[in-house]
Amino acid sequence: MGDYALPCFRLAKELRRKPPEIAQQLSEALLAQNSPWIEQAQVAGAFLNIHVVPGTLAQKLVPALRQDAHVSKLPAFLGKQPKVMIEYSQPNTHKVFHVGHMRNVALGDSLGRLYEACGYPVIMANYIGDEGAHIAKCLWYIEKQGAKVPSEGRGVWLGDMYVGADKALEAATPEELVQFQKEISLVLRDIESKAGPRYDFWRESRQWSLDDFNDIYQWIGARFDHVFCESEVSEESQKIVDEFLAKGVFVASDGAIGLDLKEEKLGFVIVRKSDGNTTYATKDLALAGRKFTQFAVEKSIYVVASEQNLHFKQVFRTLEKMGFAQAKNCFHLSYGMVVLPDGKMSSRKGNTITFSDLREKLSAELDKNLEKYRGEWPEEEIDRIRQRLAVGAIRYGMICSDPVKDIVFDLQDWLSFEGNTGPYLMYSYARTQSILRKAQEQNLSPSESDLTELRTPEERELLRFLNDLNPVILASCEQNKPSLLCHHLFDMCKVYNRLLANNSVLRAETEQLRGARLALLDAFSHALKAGLALLGIVPPERM
Repeated sequence: MGDYALPCFRLAKELRRKPPEIAQQLSEALLAQNSPWIEQAQVAGAFLNIHVVPGTLAQKLVPALRQDAHVSKLPAFLGKQPKVMIEYSQPNTHKVFHVGHMRNVALGDSLGRLYEACGYPVIMANYIGDEGAHIAKCLWYIEKQGAKVPSEGRGVWLGDMYVGADKALEAATPEELVQFQKEISLVLRDIESKAGPRYDFWRESRQWSLDDFNDIYQWIGARFDHVFCESEVSEESQKIVDEFLAKGVFVASDGAIGLDLKEEKLGFVIVRKSDGNTTYATKDLALAGRKFTQFAVEKSIYVVASEQNLHFKQVFRTLEKMGFAQAKNCFHLSYGMVVLPDGKMSSRKGNTITFSDLREKLSAELDKNLEKYRGEWPEEEIDRIRQRLAVGAIRYGMICSDPVKDIVFDLQDWLSFEGNTGPYLMYSYARTQSILRKAQEQNLSPSESDLTELRTPEERELLRFLNDLNPVILASCEQNKPSLLCHHLFDMCKVYNRLLANNSVLRAETEQLRGARLALLDAFSHALKAGLALLGIVPPERM
């Protein structure tokens, strides 16, 4: 009922007047100014519905978008922001990296891009689980089976060994299980001793996983400014327990040491178990201390699945009790699981789609669409387009839903060029580039001299979506929801494609209108490319 609506309920209490009266007075005041921006200001009950003059908006917006000066103005507009660390991915070595892990990577990386677009100094961090019982279990099984290390695919092989270890423990008799657990404890002790052949093999096999992770991050375009490892903070975590036990923050209970948060319905947070070992919570406390002191982080964001909701409530409250003022600026971006059509994935059970399988399936499916261009386009361009489409499909599919929701991974749906998918958005960009190339071949060019010609319903609506891009970027950042930007870009592309269906561009009625529409198309392509970049997606120039 307008380009923008102002609900006047919020003003009624303060002004002590009825909302419709306020709306009417505002309408009269706006129209009395004869502003070049306001076309209509209509009252509808308690709402004031404002219609913007499309030509005025186009004259302001289109040149800025075409010069990439619209989205990039956000940092200057928002002013100085606090330093933020975004911790994401956090894979465990000696386990297979599967499709479910990609949601974390896509969320964390896009969130970092959004924060930087809004002017925050951002440190992108990873926290790799490279020690613990799961690793000892994997190495124990390799040793027990006398398994031969393959010449390639070692990271995936380690994941297979982990699954094998779990199955062996499940199939063991009670007597065997006791013996196996003793053997695994010995492996763990040898690793923690930091000497000997088992420790050496741990270091070597750990690197196989790290190499695989780096290959995956390079493929998807994820950035990390600093990588923490769990093994780095083990000793620190023990010192923290001693320090804050002496200060009276932690207390002893039944042989364990921790913080009693039962009154806050957060239970008893154990920081050192009765056997003398620390917990995941203790290591997160040590890691947070590093972030606050070594990196001067003012806001800390943890991208971790919803299974850890209680854990982070406990950690953040414990940090407050320890006296860290930054604890109030810690945020857990909780997200739902990625499930297959037949249920939840599990590394332990081995029912996952590994990253290597995912990449092969993506390539095979996309080749069906790209095959017709072989011999016409250079082979390296086809490879580049395939990779960009694959990355865009996965990234978009992982973040286009609200983070709190579980999502079903469906390769066919995510690769579709129709509907709310990454390929649909990338196709909209490539389609625009195709039209602009055809215009150039016909010696036609965009023109900003007659932008007041843009006034059809589709042109008006597209201009509004372009104008609202910056507020949506800001809202996505403030709410830690890249999905808001996804929905806006999808809706913007729907309007754009409807515009093309109902308005001729290259055969527009007049030369002035043709130049204005080409300029609008160019502005759209710049806006879409900038928006996709914040999601970590680079669209092909043709497809």
